[in-house]
Amino acid sequence: MAEPYVIKMPQLTDTMTEGVLVSWEKPVGARVERGDVVATIETDKAIMDVEVFRSGYLAGPLADADSVHPVGGAIGYITDSAVATVAAPIQAAPAAATPEPMAAAVSAPEGYAVKMPQLSDTMTEGVLVSWEKSLGDKIQRGDVVATVETDKAIMDVEVFREGYLSGPLVAADAVVPVGEPIAWLVASPEQVQRDSATASTGTAGSVSSVHAPAATVAAAMPALVSGAHPAARPQQGAASPFARQLAGQQGVDLNRLRGSGPAGVIVAADVLAAGGDTAPVATTRPSEPAVPGNGRAMTAIERAISQAMVASLSIPVFHVTVQAKPEALIRAAKAHQVSVTVAIAKAASQALSKHPLVNAAYQPTDKIVERGQHDIGIAATTEDGGLVVPVLRGVEGKGLDQLQAEWTPLVEKARKRRLSPPEYTHPTFTISNMGMYGIAQFDAIVTPGTAAIIAIAGNGPEGMPITITADHRVVNGAEAALFLKDLKQAIEHPEAWLASTGPVIPEGNYDVQVLVIGAGPGGEDCARELVENGVKAAMVNNAPLPGGECLWRGCIPSKAWRAAADRIRDREHDAAMGLSLGKPNLDWVQLEQHRRGILQTRGEMALKTDQGMKIQVLEGYARFTGDHSVEISGKDARTLTFGACVIATGAPAFVPPIPGIQEALKSGAAVTSDTVWDLKQPPKRLCVIGAGAIGMEMAQMFHDFGAEVRVLEALPRPVAEMEKEVAEQLMKALAHNSPRLQVLTDVKVAGVTGQVGQLAVRYQVGEEAATYNCDLLLVATGKRPDTSGLNLAAAGVTLGERAAIATDATGRSNVPHIYAVGDVIGGYMLAHTAGQQGRIAAANLLGHSVRYDAAKDCGVTFTRPQCAFVGLSLEQAKAAGMDAVEVKVPMSIDAKAMMTGETDGLIKIVADKMSHRIVGVHFLADHADTLVGEAVLMVSAGLTLEQVAEAIHPHPTQTELFGEMARRLLSRLRRSVKAGG
Repeated sequence: MAEPYVIKMPQLTDTMTEGVLVSWEKPVGARVERGDVVATIETDKAIMDVEVFRSGYLAGPLADADSVHPVGGAIGYITDSAVATVAAPIQAAPAAATPEPMAAAVSAPEGYAVKMPQLSDTMTEGVLVSWEKSLGDKIQRGDVVATVETDKAIMDVEVFREGYLSGPLVAADAVVPVGEPIAWLVASPEQVQRDSATASTGTAGSVSSVHAPAATVAAAMPALVSGAHPAARPQQGAASPFARQLAGQQGVDLNRLRGSGPAGVIVAADVLAAGGDTAPVATTRPSEPAVPGNGRAMTAIERAISQAMVASLSIPVFHVTVQAKPEALIRAAKAHQVSVTVAIAKAASQALSKHPLVNAAYQPTDKIVERGQHDIGIAATTEDGGLVVPVLRGVEGKGLDQLQAEWTPLVEKARKRRLSPPEYTHPTFTISNMGMYGIAQFDAIVTPGTAAIIAIAGNGPEGMPITITADHRVVNGAEAALFLKDLKQAIEHPEAWLASTGPVIPEGNYDVQVLVIGAGPGGEDCARELVENGVKAAMVNNAPLPGGECLWRGCIPSKAWRAAADRIRDREHDAAMGLSLGKPNLDWVQLEQHRRGILQTRGEMALKTDQGMKIQVLEGYARFTGDHSVEISGKDARTLTFGACVIATGAPAFVPPIPGIQEALKSGAAVTSDTVWDLKQPPKRLCVIGAGAIGMEMAQMFHDFGAEVRVLEALPRPVAEMEKEVAEQLMKALAHNSPRLQVLTDVKVAGVTGQVGQLAVRYQVGEEAATYNCDLLLVATGKRPDTSGLNLAAAGVTLGERAAIATDATGRSNVPHIYAVGDVIGGYMLAHTAGQQGRIAAANLLGHSVRYDAAKDCGVTFTRPQCAFVGLSLEQAKAAGMDAVEVKVPMSIDAKAMMTGETDGLIKIVADKMSHRIVGVHFLADHADTLVGEAVLMVSAGLTLEQVAEAIHPHPTQTELFGEMARRLLSRLRRSVKAGG
């Protein structure tokens, strides 16, 4: 671009006249690509993204955050090279007036023109595929009224006005220039015109070498062949997307044509005019007999299928059938908790890997396109009895769990006919399964773009008939037969390519079938799951009551303190609501009595439940004497033999090697998260080493109890397990809501000296050394497993990193019948994680195949505001190879947050662009612990943005933000797709 491109304040609503610049999402000098979000702006409804569809570098002057700008006003610039500021800032012109619509064959009504949208920078015209609304229909904002076709896909035409659809309507199949009206919206039913329009091929007054009206062009338009590849862009000049599609279909060389479109662009009419000199691949549809009756217009998907079926008539095909026994595959699918459909797709991928030609396609003229990726289309029935073919992408590189997670939302969208073009176009291989209908045998139709399709019929005495229909130009009979042979083998013997379903409990003359060592959330949940399924299990606990660290030294006691701190903190909002209750006074003795009472009650409840379920609960310490035996010391001392074992012994607090720290711990001058519970009174000056979840929770709680607190963290930011922006925003919130709390990062602690009540903590930040004097030191540097007392060597169990027991995703160690779960295996050291892993270990011991997926785990840090996460951050999703995108909303615009005075923080949703599946949700909010539940369901169930957007959330609640963000991100993705062509 010769001159800087002006980024203007967009008009996001019909009534919007100005917007507030909320934030810049890119810094000056950053490289900007088409579709990037560079800034966010605020309207009265929400925070909206500002996307750009030019490539270059962001340059100033940039509008200031919180500044107000009129619609059309300049807020930034894009340049060809990285410069800080444009030499002569261009003054943004006011929004251009809406151009007058071109003259039509029938006079236009007074109303709003629905125009052919520009879906890419080079698009100059589009084909009107279908009308989704009828003349006279009431139209709401956001309704899809029509579909248009480019070289990429069939796209929706949305309108953002209310009214009634009126003519003149452009006819289906007409070629319409970008910006020309295709219909009108009028204010009342009486104004509706029921006429047809004749589309033009150029702008009014333009000189064109093609003089025929668009109606004539449309009449000569050949049917588009689904899967045909567009011609390459001409070496000089440009061609419209539709012109390239037609040229590819008809074999026209675009380099020989002179464009008649604006600025010399080659348009469809130029390709058609040249068609007489070239042998076309497919010209016109064969004549069809007239059918009486008043037919309805096909939907976009129906029309695409119809065109593909007509095109398939020119493909030379043959059929081969084999009988396969599906029982083993059905059992394996059940064990892996996936549908048989997904299992068949994976089995087909195994055979395709050995026979890549079956995954190839014929390309006009006389070419074969070979593809390494297995994009398998699977026919699915819609709610109204139709048929669509959603596509599972990249089947060859994904496990059954991931494929099922992708298939579940995909098939749900298919049933409702809500698939977007990327979700149903361009499969490399197709499966049609009618076995559930009891069909004895049938042939399926192979369509352009694929070389083969298999038809699966109902299972009978001889097996399940599988018939391949193959394109003889690509696949010969022998290749098809060998493919079916390998597919039959993959279906009948899935154990050859499926992961093992895991070991079952070894049989033998053992004292118990399964021994569980540890009675925290991981061990207790595992034992309960086992006995519930009839397994005899014993559980060894090193304390009188179960519950583990979570109940006695972690989650529950800390949240009892947090509840008291919250009552104190909430008083800060009283004055704004007209309340005056006085300054709260903390009675430490009463708080401790309350806390201890909760722990005792819950411990007794857990023991009664375990014993009532017939778990043999033993108090003591277990030590392996072999791979099937332990020696228990303590109250219930004995030797015990077992068939299988699950280790769930947790992890104690980790103490780093800091000079003087061990002496401070022994004297009681310092405490860890395991020993802080014996305080006689809260400290007045507290130093915390470590700014993870434990350190930050404790630091702010004691601050709220009245202490001055300094936190020393070695890493560049606190709560490193949380999403980066959440951690950054937490620090900003603490700066104004916790005035006596200071958090220092990139700190190296040099040593600890002193005595009980008088400690000096020496540390260094950069080149500067400092000392903090305090009356208590809390060491909160995380946890690390200690298995030294278990004598793992006797059982042959090996350790992994950081002294953790090495396991796979089922919890199985290197010894097949010994599992480990929870903190002792590392990873997320969270109570609910341990519980889930305990249940997974039990399921695998029972013969099921279930795996722990850290990408669907979650956590909450109980600061104020609270931090929480579910699933992946945007950074993690991209690192996993996902094309991911995020949307966020600040709590400051939420009505409920305004009511309670809790406006710090934000919520983010991370989703996959292709499938729209939500893969992560991140919070900084005062009530994140209650909001996170819905986010857990989103991620664990693989919900899509559409499903969350369509859910009805109650008002006024903060759960409404989920729906608003989902709708906002969907809108952005739609706009990005359209803008990108």
